[in-house]
Amino acid sequence: MKRGLLCALLVLGVGCASTLKVGERHYREGDHVGALKIWREVPEDDRSYPEVAARIAAVEKEFDRLVVDYQQSAAALEAEGRLAESILDYRLALGLQPDNEATLAHVQRLARELSKRKKALWSDYERDVERRDLDTARESLARLRRLDPFDPEYVIEERQLQVALNVEWRQRRERIRAELTDEVVALIEAGRAAFGEERLELALTLWRRALLIDPDNERVIAYIARAERQLENLDRLRATSDANGVE
Repeated sequence: MKRGLLCALLVLGVGCASTLKVGERHYREGDHVGALKIWREVPEDDRSYPEVAARIAAVEKEFDRLVVDYQQSAAALEAEGRLAESILDYRLALGLQPDNEATLAHVQRLARELSKRKKALWSDYERDVERRDLDTARESLARLRRLDPFDPEYVIEERQLQVALNVEWRQRRERIRAELTDEVVALIEAGRAAFGEERLELALTLWRRALLIDPDNERVIAYIARAERQLENLDRLRATSDANGVE
């Protein structure tokens, strides 16, 4: 009697639409569990019961396939250490089979494990940041993000860490540039000394080495050009001298 009354109310509530259609509307809108709940309220003596029963069986079979897919995905994610994503898939499976006690217990265990690992990794991350070991801190944060990509705190922390890394990388580049500049200056001066001693080949070797470090250094380019002209002039003089001697 109670089920019959519920069906009557449902029909009236949607403008005389059939209970089957009401369930179908819920199903299309993504409320699959709600659709099943509506259909299961149809009494066996209702004339639409055979059609509704067939629809229930089809959706339950679909649920069984989805549950298997969610559980397989969850297990794969768990094996990769992506626990938050794994828990999400297990919970999707639970949404379809809320009475599955084994899955519920597993989800609860994973949630505790996730909390434990996050706490340990966060401690590592804070230690790395405190030591200003930002490259290692980035690796620690990446492990945290893999463990739980849904935590907004990690997104904020990642942005702040990237800003700090950018500053550190700029400082490193400036240090390297300064060191290279000192080396270029030393090579230039050594080349100038060799050139003054008329050791042109050595001067060219030193200046060309400086140019490899600083390819846009106009001063080095000019020195090399000058030394090459000097060598060409010397080669011409030697050739002329040799030719006069033969005659």
